[in-house]
Amino acid sequence: MSCCKKLPEKILAWRMFGAGFEKFGENDKPSVMPMPAIADDELLVEINAIGLCFSDVKLIRAGEQHPRVISKDLSKDPVIPGHEAVMTIVKVGDKIKDKFKAGRRYIIQADIYVNGMGFAYGYALDGGMAQYSVINQKVLNGDEGCYLLPIADSMPSAVAALLEPWTCVLASYRLGYRKAPLANGKMLFVFGPKHESYEFGAVLSAAGPSAVTLVNAPAAFAAEVSRHYPKAKIIAASTLPENEKFDDIFLCGTDRATGEKAAKTGKTGACVSFLGDYSAEDWLFDVGSIHYQGWFYQGTRSNNLSDAYGRNVRSALKKGGVCWLPGGAGAMGQMHTQLALSGENGPSKVLVTDMDKTRIEHVRAQLGPIAAKNNIEFKLLNPADFAAPADFDRAVREFAPNGFDDIVMLVPVPALVSAYAKFLAEDGLMNIFAGIPAGKEGALPIAGIVEKGFRFIGSSGSKTEDLRHTIRMVEEGKLNPVSALAAIGGMNALKQGLDAVANARFPGKTVIFPNCEDMPLTAVDAISSLADGIEKTLAKDGTYTLETEKVLFDKYLS
Repeated sequence: MSCCKKLPEKILAWRMFGAGFEKFGENDKPSVMPMPAIADDELLVEINAIGLCFSDVKLIRAGEQHPRVISKDLSKDPVIPGHEAVMTIVKVGDKIKDKFKAGRRYIIQADIYVNGMGFAYGYALDGGMAQYSVINQKVLNGDEGCYLLPIADSMPSAVAALLEPWTCVLASYRLGYRKAPLANGKMLFVFGPKHESYEFGAVLSAAGPSAVTLVNAPAAFAAEVSRHYPKAKIIAASTLPENEKFDDIFLCGTDRATGEKAAKTGKTGACVSFLGDYSAEDWLFDVGSIHYQGWFYQGTRSNNLSDAYGRNVRSALKKGGVCWLPGGAGAMGQMHTQLALSGENGPSKVLVTDMDKTRIEHVRAQLGPIAAKNNIEFKLLNPADFAAPADFDRAVREFAPNGFDDIVMLVPVPALVSAYAKFLAEDGLMNIFAGIPAGKEGALPIAGIVEKGFRFIGSSGSKTEDLRHTIRMVEEGKLNPVSALAAIGGMNALKQGLDAVANARFPGKTVIFPNCEDMPLTAVDAISSLADGIEKTLAKDGTYTLETEKVLFDKYLS
């Protein structure tokens, strides 16, 4: 094995022993642990920086109930959180010395899959809230290959820690949705009392499902299914099958109770199509699974089954459109807002609403000039400034009298998803970015989906290629991630930093340096308090630089 520095015998790590912040750490302090040993096909890395995320807060609150945690008993098998990690290799196993070298820096794509099973870094695998971490073969040789991506030495660690959250933002506008049923997938057709006769159309005729389940299907339709899909297994039933999941679901004039139940039987990435004349009544949808499972609801008034596919399948913001970002002044919201105001093909009008006055003023100062430069009409509103909800709704409607082409939900509240859906324009798109727990329901306008092309999309995490895309954007000068940095601190301040994230204390992202044990949690705009003359190292616009980081590390590194 090769080593580039003398390593300590003991390290500090924040471990999660159960659900709740009282079980995070030991007596509100990090655990003192032996330096971990590595196998001959593993890496030992020093964690240079770890970004704090509201996802970490949700993880700690949920404990074993979090869907990405695989430990059955955290009290006996604790996990180290932290997925926005920047690291340097300090030791290389003998079997992989030809691929990795000590001293090289990386960031990690935390959504790790091996044979289709998730082993997320910082959830299932010990993450970056430690001074050192072991990188095993799940990371180095997963379904997407190696989940470590190299970064240049010229990039400060605090900035590199922002690449993963920026990637999640960018990836949410690069989602792909099917324009046809999944090949070899499982179809479900559910017929209600209001169904009509249906044509298959070109898209459905060309489909090749492996299995088709028919619920209350007319005999003539069942015969057509057999003719179109002679190789498929066809199952006829009078009620919805229990514990079955489907890739493509067709609700043909179903009643609300049956339709709501059937719409929740999707596999990951399922398309749910509503066929027929649906009333203006809202239905309850699993809005959390739109985010976590990628469910896509579509529909058509016509009796051609193929017409449900292909309408309004975009995920990018509409060029020249009108965009609303509820919660757009929060830490992640600012990234979405910056992107909306900076993109060459972005909207012409942008509304940001947020309940935090300080954050709103921060966004106005930081991002207002970008909007002005790009001739974008930009408005910020605080719902708390209005005497009644109706007054706030009126102000929102005045900004977009014809509705919004895009609404990016950055507040994880199902009731607001429901309330704001009424502001969508025809073919409007709501991106449910904030993570509402799977299973949480919200009312959505079924008639809007069917008749007006409303679409509701969401995503959780990103892929390795998405992270590569972000790195390229930064290297090409198309993205400046440092604008999102709001606070920094050391290892002993990490729990305090998470509390600040939970309570929106800072108007942006917080980054912790695990090997700077005693650096106090400090807002970036107060960074001059951390070291003499450090303000001279800041860029002309006052942002953090590599020289800033060198000064901090010279003073605080253990």
